[in-house]
This record gives sequence, C-alpha cells and structure tokens, in this order.
Amino acid sequence: MDITYFQKVNNTYQSYSKQETDLYLLNRHVDERFADTIDYHVVSRNGQPFELIITRDTEGNAFKKKIKSKHSDPFSLGDYIEWNGQHWLVVIIDPDGKAYHSGFMYLCTVPLRWQNSNGEIIERWAFSEDFTRYSSGVTGNGTLQIGDNQYGLTLPIDSETRKLHRDMRFAIDFDDAEKPDTYTLTNKKVNLNNVRYFNRGGTMMLTVSFDSFSKDLDKRIPLESGLLAWVCDYHSPTPQSPPPDETTDLFAHIHYSGSNIIRIGGNVKKFTASLTDKNGDLQNMNPIWSVDPDINLTVSIVDGELRISCSNEDLDQTEIVITVKDEHSGFKTSVDMLLSVF
Repeated sequence: MDITYFQKVNNTYQSYSKQETDLYLLNRHVDERFADTIDYHVVSRNGQPFELIITRDTEGNAFKKKIKSKHSDPFSLGDYIEWNGQHWLVVIIDPDGKAYHSGFMYLCTVPLRWQNSNGEIIERWAFSEDFTRYSSGVTGNGTLQIGDNQYGLTLPIDSETRKLHRDMRFAIDFDDAEKPDTYTLTNKKVNLNNVRYFNRGGTMMLTVSFDSFSKDLDKRIPLESGLLAWVCDYHSPTPQSPPPDETTDLFAHIHYSGSNIIRIGGNVKKFTASLTDKNGDLQNMNPIWSVDPDINLTVSIVDGELRISCSNEDLDQTEIVITVKDEHSGFKTSVDMLLSVF
C-alpha cells in the first residue's frame, strides 16, 4: 500500500511506516479512553495535577502500587505522588513507553528533615525499609549497650538530597517525643536506580543507623507549616545580608569544554566564569568557587580559573556540584559534574 494513502486515510501524516501509524493510533486511543476505568485518578505529581491509573500490586503489597500514565505525559524516577492523603515515591519505571508509561510507586512513611548550609530546614518523604534484619535492637557488652537499629531510606535525587553525606544525623521518631531516636547516615548509594542518562530522574538509597540523642545539638523547632518537629544538629541561621539588587538583571555563567564528566586519571578539567547583564554584555566579576561535597579531589584556582583533577578510582560515579559566586553582587550559579573512570 502507498504510504501517502495510508497516512491520509488514518490522518497520521507524521508517521513514516505502518508500524508508526499503528502506534500513533494506539496512543491516540489510549489518550481518548484513559479515564474510562475505575482505577483512573487525578493526583498531585510534584505539586501539579496529573492523571494516573493506579492498580494494586499483584503480590498484595499495600505499600506498592502499579501506575500508568498517558504516552504524552511521562513521569520520572523520584517523582512525588500525593494520592489518597498519602505521599508516594516513584521508584521503578519501565523504559518501554511506546503505548503508555508504566512503573511502580512506593508509600513514604518517614519525613526526613535536616538543615542545609543556608540554614533552611529541608524535608523529604522517604520510602523506608527495615535494615536491622534479625537484630535484637541493641549490641554491646555488660558495660555499654547501644541500639543497632537501621533503616534503609529511598529518596529522590535532587539539588538538596545530592548534598547529603555520611555522618549527618536525623531524628526519626514521633514529632512530640521528649527524647527522640536519632540516626546517623552511614551509607549512600546514588546509582542503583539512576536513569538520568535519558532524562527520567533518579533515586538514591540511604542507610541510617541508630545514634545517641544530644540535648545540646538536637532541637524541636517550628517548621513553616506550623508543626513542631525535631531537627538534629540545629543551629540558628546566621542573619543574611540584604539580597543584591536584582533590578540590574545580572546573570552568572560557568564555562567548560566537553561534557559534564571529569575523567578519573585524565586531564585537568578547567572552569571559567562570567557575569552578564540582561543584554548579554559582560560585567566585571570576581569569582568565588566552591565544590560540594568536599572529597579527595585536586582543586586549584589560577587567575580566577577553577582547575579540578581526580586520580581516586573509588570515586567513580560520584556526583559533585560546582558553584561560582560574584564576590560583589552575590549572583551565583552551579553545574553538576560526574566523576567517571570511562
């Protein structure tokens, strides 16, 4: 059959084969009849309305739901779904999305809170698993006994969670507890479920182990929602200087050659910075560089140029954030980099 005639009778002029036409017709049919099922729901995805088909897990796990969305509306790993008055996290996606997008979301039961470097309280809901296994809950000898409980927590990878590091402490207990159980981050895995290579998000898994409460460092403070909650290692935020005058419309930029990969054992990666106004005209800039997290990298600054190299293969697949700020105006920007052997 002539493909032009086939396109005409099926109204699929953007298709170039019978297979593409059949797929186009299937997608159109799915979109038109998507709401015609009892499992159809309008939920909140990352704070925005979103259409999903939500079905029970075949193994009867009430903490796990299968989800489907229209082909035209994909979802990503690490997306938060608010449904049925609960917080759910997209933990699995099927990369084959020819007809519709499918995956699984898990119920989040732990609100993890911490204070970032700017003094802000960050909250992320986590899917939790018991990593204690067959432990009795305490370990030690006749002189000292400490709790050995462990949680496995799954979180989305975002600008705040990527800064989490070992030895950070969290309160995981009732918000009104007089002396809450606290936990220390002892392990972090960021590439177990990370599909950023085709731009579909990612999740990380944390292991947190039972720690001791500190009456001097751990505080119960009011959150923006009005809830009183415990935050470990809390310090009163340092008063901020007045924000720069944004009416000047200044923009900071980071420049580098090649991809966003720093080769382990490779050449030095060089970064320069510039400041422009809204018309794209260059302005004077005194760049202040920072690299997070502070790990075993060779870092130097020569005439305002940042130079980074790495020879430690144990850091393969580690992500870092490079930030530059203009000393005078305070305007800043950041880029993500990946340390890789290959």
